[in-house]
Amino acid sequence: MILFDFNFITLILMLSASLFFLMAGIRSLKYNCMEGLLYIALSLFFSVAHFFYIYNLPIDTELSFMLSNNQIWSWLTNIFAPTLIFLFISFGIVNFVLDYFRIGMIKIFFGLTLLCYIFMIGNNWAFDIRGIITLCFCLAWFEVELRTAT
Repeated sequence: MILFDFNFITLILMLSASLFFLMAGIRSLKYNCMEGLLYIALSLFFSVAHFFYIYNLPIDTELSFMLSNNQIWSWLTNIFAPTLIFLFISFGIVNFVLDYFRIGMIKIFFGLTLLCYIFMIGNNWAFDIRGIITLCFCLAWFEVELRTAT
């Protein structure tokens, strides 16, 4: 039901854009290219827009009810984890299309593993445990993306 909520999809896409531009900025700055500062500025814009959108969610939406207690753990589990899953799987598919099968398989594996940990196996786990797992996978995403930059 939540996947059909336009607010949920908008928040995930804004956060995905923010993480994408942050990664592009870090990669560019790693190779001494000053375009990285522009990418980081775009990342900051999408991050601010994401949190502004959360702050102004209508009260009667299901997503607003889930995020009503303003805890970072519920945000990590309900918004950030699906964003990471989306990024892992979409970048893995792109790598498959570009003939980087090994790298694509690693990214899809991480994305599906996070999906299983957060929403299948760990569905009854506490929010803080699922949030910590999400943060660990976020670090893994940055590590995989920086190591597999082509």
